[in-house]
Amino acid sequence: MFDKHQVADLGRWAGFVGIVTLIGGILSCISIVGIIHGIVAIILGLKLRSVKSYADQVAADPDDASQASRINLMINDLSSYFKIQGILMIIGLVLAVIGIIIAILSSAFFSYLVNETLYY
Repeated sequence: MFDKHQVADLGRWAGFVGIVTLIGGILSCISIVGIIHGIVAIILGLKLRSVKSYADQVAADPDDASQASRINLMINDLSSYFKIQGILMIIGLVLAVIGIIIAILSSAFFSYLVNETLYY
C-alpha cells in the first residue's frame, strides 16, 4: 500500500526538525519579547514530534490494515503544522508590507520637513 522506508524517513526528519524547533522555542521563551514566538514554536515542535511517533509506529507495524488510524493522525498533525506555518507566513508578509509602506511614507515626510526648514 505504501513504502515503509519513506514513512520511516519522514519520521526521522520530522523528529529532527521537531527537536530543533522545540529548542528554538524554549530559547525564545527566555526573553519577554520572544515569548509568543517561543510558544508557537514549541507547539509546532510538539506537532512534529507526534508525527515522528506515528511514523515510527506505522513503519514498525507489519500489518497494513491496522495502520489507517495512525496514518490519519499523522496526516492530521502534519496538516495542523502546515496550517499554522502558513498563517504565520501570511501574517509576516502583511506586517512586512505594512512596514515597507510606513518606512516609505516616513522617509518622504521627514525629507519634506527637512526641505521646508532649510528655506527659513
